[in-house]
Amino acid sequence: MKKIAILIIVLTLSCVSSSQVLNLDTTLPSDVPLNSYLKDIENFQNQFEGTWIYQNGQEYLEVRFVKKEMMLSNPGPNQYYEDILVGEYKYIDSNGFEKVNSLNSLYQNHTSALDYNLYSITKLSVLNAPLCPDCPIGIERMYMFFNEPGNDDFLLSAKFVMRIVVENGIQKLKVQFINDNNACGRKKGDFASPSSFREFSLPYGDYVLIKQ
Repeated sequence: MKKIAILIIVLTLSCVSSSQVLNLDTTLPSDVPLNSYLKDIENFQNQFEGTWIYQNGQEYLEVRFVKKEMMLSNPGPNQYYEDILVGEYKYIDSNGFEKVNSLNSLYQNHTSALDYNLYSITKLSVLNAPLCPDCPIGIERMYMFFNEPGNDDFLLSAKFVMRIVVENGIQKLKVQFINDNNACGRKKGDFASPSSFREFSLPYGDYVLIKQ
C-alpha cells in the first residue's frame, strides 16, 4: 500500500513538473493549459497566514489562515493546480454565546478548497468593489469566499475582503465582510427541497483583527 501511495505522488509531481508554471495573479482561467500550476509567485498570500483576533466586549472573532500550495483545482479534463489561501474561524456573539467554531477543519487535509469555510478568490485593487475609501493608492486586497458550517442554502454567500496595515507597530487585518447573495430558500444538491439556513452568524460589517 505504501509503494502505491508513493507511486501516485511521484506520478502527480511528474505531471505538474512537466507542465507550465504560471503567475496566479496574471493568468486568466481560460488561458490555463491542462495540469498547469498557477503559482503565487509574489507570495502575496503569505502575509495573511497565521491567527488574527477581533474582540469587542464579549464579542470575539478568531480567524486562522494557511497557504495551501499546488492544490488541485477544477478536477476533470481541464484540471490544473494552484496556490490557495484557506481559513477557518470561531465566532462568539455579544452575549458570549459561541455561534461558530470551525478551526479544527483548517488542519484537515481537504482535497478541495471548497471544503474550507474561507478560501481565496483573487486580488482586488482599490478600484474594485467593494470600494475602500481609506485604502492608499496602489494597495491590493484579498477577496476570500466566506461560508459557515451548516449553510445548506443554494445561494447564500458572502465576501471577506481583507488587507493588512501596521499601526503603531501592531500588525492588523482590516476586513470588509459583505453579503454576496441572499438565501434563496432552496437546498444545495436538491433544489426541489427547502433549505434551513437563512443568515450567517457573523454580522456583516467592518472588522479590525490583531495578529497573534
